[in-house]
Formats: sequence, structure tokens, C-alpha cells
Amino acid sequence: MKTTNRLHRPALLAFLTLATFGPGCGGEAGPGSAVDTGPSKAGPARIGVVLPTFGHPFFLAMKDGIEAKAKELKLDVDVRDGQDDDAKQVGQVETLLNLGCKAIILCPRDEDALVPAVEAANRGSVPILALNRRINGGEVVAYVGADDSEGGVLQGEELVRLLGKKGGKILYLEGTEGSSPQRKRNAGLTAVLKLHPEIELADSRFAGFQEDKAKGVMTDLVRRFKPDEIRAVVAQSDEMALPASEVALAEGWKDVAVLGFDGAKTAFDAVRDGRLACTILQDPREQGAKAVEVMAAHLKGEAVDREVVTPLRLINKANVDQHQPAY
Repeated sequence: MKTTNRLHRPALLAFLTLATFGPGCGGEAGPGSAVDTGPSKAGPARIGVVLPTFGHPFFLAMKDGIEAKAKELKLDVDVRDGQDDDAKQVGQVETLLNLGCKAIILCPRDEDALVPAVEAANRGSVPILALNRRINGGEVVAYVGADDSEGGVLQGEELVRLLGKKGGKILYLEGTEGSSPQRKRNAGLTAVLKLHPEIELADSRFAGFQEDKAKGVMTDLVRRFKPDEIRAVVAQSDEMALPASEVALAEGWKDVAVLGFDGAKTAFDAVRDGRLACTILQDPREQGAKAVEVMAAHLKGEAVDREVVTPLRLINKANVDQHQPAY
């Protein structure tokens, strides 16, 4: 089937887009919250941080970046584990506000479910920053993170290159339904696929950015399709791409290209040995550190950019040895 012309990335992304520190917070956590950095201590400009989960290496790396930058800037941070639960994240933000934190950095599990937490901070005139994932309501000081739409475009362009003019059927493994990365990575990939009708989306499933879920989903999919029927599997995270590759190879799908996202060390290794065709590198430590830096500047009364976009890089066999993995 004849292919259509590709738009340049800037046009495609444009189409997709749209002072003095006071006393800090202290004390023990309230009900429903989890203190993961030890008991809270009084200190200058204590900043509360709520992450989606400590059960994923990406967010542990982000936590490292936050704590390292806070130490460098002599700030006190209270980092909480949302345990992959929207209600728990909302409760943790409220707890940090009640403890008197001067600012909140929030990486929401879901961009809609965490709106009440942002609005609570707004009512208390406590600045709040969205990290890695956007929040679909309330007022935030800034968004710090990657442009996930661009990441989806990068995956799509590499997919087009890998499949060539012949195209073919693909499978798509998506992350946490409703989360900002899931929606925007989908939007970026979809925008590319609309320009390439030779590539057909045979099936799309949610696997929550989780290895075990992805393995179960892929095990089901390999029973639905013949080995020569699917030419590629696109996954919104490396934790989904790697088990998908494992299941595909075990079923004899040796010529299927598997594309990942996030730039984990395990993904870099898989790109080197051919189990993955590529990954999209984003650096959670860089994002965490930059979030603290931006919030610290805001607390000092300095003007900060509303959008602080960290870079994404396509990693494939041609350049894998020229970059360092994200975690």
C-alpha cells in the first residue's frame, strides 16, 4: 500500500499540543499516608513530595534525584510513596499540607484523580508543581518533565523506519489508563500512524507500566495471532517491552520488532543483544532534580518557566553505546 508523506516533527508536535524561606513542616504522618524517608524534621523550606510508587525503579531513580538536589541546595524534603493508589496520593498531599510544608511536588498516578489534591494546595496558597505527569485541573507553578507526545512520535518514526514500505500489523501495550504518559504517548504514536496506513494496529491493551501485567497480556495476544501475522510490538515502557519480547521469542516470533520507552539499563542491554529494537531515553533523576530546583527558585520569589521540558532521545543499536541508561 502506498505511504503518505511524513510531517516534520515540529509540525506534528504543534498539532498534538496544544522570598524568604519560613519554618518547615514536621511531625508524624496522618492516617492513610506513608512516610518513607524517616520521621519528619523541622527545617527551612521543607518541601513535600508525593510520587506514584516506590515499587518501580523509574520512580526510585526520581526519588534519588530529588533528594540529591535537595541536599545540594540545603533543603529539607519529605518524599512519600503513593503505593499506586489515587486516594492515598490525595491523602498524602493533604497530610503534608497539614504538617505545614511550604511547597508540594506531585507526580500523580492519574492526571484527573489528583485534581482535588492540587485544589487543596491552591486553597492553602501552597505552591504545587507537577512532575513527570501533568494534572488536569487546579493551578500549578510549573510542569517539569518530558514531552510524552514527542516520545510517542519518536517511537512511531522508528517503527516506520523498521517496517519500511511493506508496513504490517502491530500490537500496542499501553501503561496506566488515564495517566498523562499513557494518553500523550498514545497521541504521539497515533499521529504518526495516521500518516502511514500501511501500518495497522491489530490490538491495543493496557498493562499498567508493569512487568507482570504485560507478560500476562502478551501471553494472551500470542495465542490470538500467528507468528508471521504481527511485525512489531510497541510498548509504552521498558517494563512492558521486555516481557513482551520474552513471550514473543518463546512463541517463535523471531522477526518481531519490540519497541520500549524510558531508557532502563535492562532495555539498553536488550537493544545491544537484539531483544529490543529501541527504547526512548528519559532521565528520572534529571526530572526530580530539576523539579526541586524550580520549586526552590519559586520559593525565593524568582520567576520560573511554566513548562520545563527535559529531553528525550531515541536509543537503538546504532547509538546505544553513546548514551547512559536512565536507571
